[in-house]
Amino acid sequence: MDVLDRLYRVREDVRRAISAAGWTLDEDGDIPKICVPAQGAPPTQGAPDATAQDEASTRLMSEAQAVVEATYQYIRKTKETLKPLPKRRQRLRDLLAGELLMSAYTNLHAAESTRILLLSSDQLAAILPSIRQRAAAFLPADDPNTDALKTIPDPTQPAHQAVARRVQSQARLVAPRLQAAGHGNSPPPGAVAGAQPHGDPNAANDPSQPTDPDAGQDQQAGSGQQPFPGNTASPAAPPGGIVLTDLLGPDQQMAAQVMNAACRAEDQQQLQVRHLRGVLYGASAVLSAVVAVLWIVGAIHPAYLPLCWPVPGSHPSMICPTGGSGPSGGDIPLVLGIGALGAALSVALNLAGLKPAGVRFSLTVAQGLNKIALGAITAVVGIIVLRTVTSAPGFLATQAGLLTTAVVFGYSQQLFTRLIDRQASQLMNAASPTTRAAQ
Repeated sequence: MDVLDRLYRVREDVRRAISAAGWTLDEDGDIPKICVPAQGAPPTQGAPDATAQDEASTRLMSEAQAVVEATYQYIRKTKETLKPLPKRRQRLRDLLAGELLMSAYTNLHAAESTRILLLSSDQLAAILPSIRQRAAAFLPADDPNTDALKTIPDPTQPAHQAVARRVQSQARLVAPRLQAAGHGNSPPPGAVAGAQPHGDPNAANDPSQPTDPDAGQDQQAGSGQQPFPGNTASPAAPPGGIVLTDLLGPDQQMAAQVMNAACRAEDQQQLQVRHLRGVLYGASAVLSAVVAVLWIVGAIHPAYLPLCWPVPGSHPSMICPTGGSGPSGGDIPLVLGIGALGAALSVALNLAGLKPAGVRFSLTVAQGLNKIALGAITAVVGIIVLRTVTSAPGFLATQAGLLTTAVVFGYSQQLFTRLIDRQASQLMNAASPTTRAAQ
């Protein structure tokens, strides 16, 4: 199942991110715990030898632990919603309503968005294209989250690479002098690269400063401080490659915010498709009840619904759908069945528009049930109306003509349901991640 596969990837991303930070994840209990290897365990906070960097590392680990707990809570809720219901009636109702599936995807999206805060720079760079694709599919172009996503550096963009090369070249000129002055301190594992505790808090809003979040990171490298290994370009990285922040950094927070907004928009679109499917199923039930009433009334009192066509100057004087000269109990059921057959021909046209990729709920079955039930009704009503407004003999004064007319009227329900088809097509395209969001 798609949900379980994506849950597995979320857990793997969390494990890799914690490992890249120099920590380990203990998953023995219900709630995983972040542990520090014995050789790298920071001293107890408040001890005489505790430094500001040790306190920052401890605080960062506490924040990461909170994110891990929230992520695994969403994973647990997702698994609970995927458990089969105990009663068959409940399973059938959920199959029609899709409530548990909707809840499972909502919790899954929350887990995917939360785990982004823990991603390493390499992990974040790897999923940035998918985040941008999801934002383009479900967020309008003028949405503030779309503009915010553009501030995250893209390793494939030449403009960001040019900024990185310029800053790195400046850092190489300044670093030897600062290292000679004794400023070669290294933060502990898990420290956030690019942090400036003694800097101007308004510096990030200064228009004169580079908008690239990694610029401050590279400038810190120029001051002699070596950032966390995950924040530096690896030997395998291409020359001049851009570097993202790591572990609860601003890039992760921005990406998580955009991912969360895009997932909420996707869930809203999927919810609209689900609601329309429920309305169509409800309408199908009502129309089917009408068909059943017509069937029973026509079988018991065939004269109540005049379907026989007069044939002047001949014997017998009337022709009925079943071929008799007078109303019979089989006229209404036969016309209902022939009208449903004509509607089934229009259902075949919808098979070419099956649900697009990424849409959880299909409307094809619900639309088909509506068309078939409505086609049966329009066949009966159409012959009665035609019988009322005209009595001209000809093609209709034969059994074949009456049955052909029922087929035509059954197919004509397409005139009434095309608006529903158009609305369903719009909702399906809007809920699909393969189409761009409506402007």
